[in-house]
Amino acid sequence: MRSTAQIEQMVLAHQGHLLRYLRWLGCDDNLAADMAQETFVKVIAGDFHSDSPQALGAYLRTTARNFYLMHLRRERRNVALPEEDVLEAAWAENEGDDFGESYRRALHECMQGLAERAKMALTLRYGENASREEISQATGLDPEGAKTLLRRAKDKLKECIEKKVGKDRNELAANGRD
Repeated sequence: MRSTAQIEQMVLAHQGHLLRYLRWLGCDDNLAADMAQETFVKVIAGDFHSDSPQALGAYLRTTARNFYLMHLRRERRNVALPEEDVLEAAWAENEGDDFGESYRRALHECMQGLAERAKMALTLRYGENASREEISQATGLDPEGAKTLLRRAKDKLKECIEKKVGKDRNELAANGRD
């Protein structure tokens, strides 16, 4: 039986990772929160124990995916998900052993390199869920200009993140840790 402190530690260590995975599968924020909660309850009540964060993460993802598939069946929605090994390979490629920390670090660094107006537009859109009209007012652009600014900023971020994450992985491989 896990102690309250162990349960708290497990949830803190894996909750963000699990929520990102569920949203990646197609859950909206509320459904992802519900599925994550069900997953943790099942794991806490069950007998799965591992000292490996990677093994626990894989078990949580499998359990959450199964809850999501059951939800889709109950809703009579037919969503074709790739096979489990394909999903796991794609997830591992993007999250890696650091639970996506390298991507978040790269995003933070790359955001610093953007122009202030581009940072403001991205923050408004993805941090505050602002409409294109609200972004255009805040940036002093017309709505089409705001749309173009967002697209260019996202493209620049994507390119920067891919370079930084690729560089980090190449450095790890060179040091024999990949």
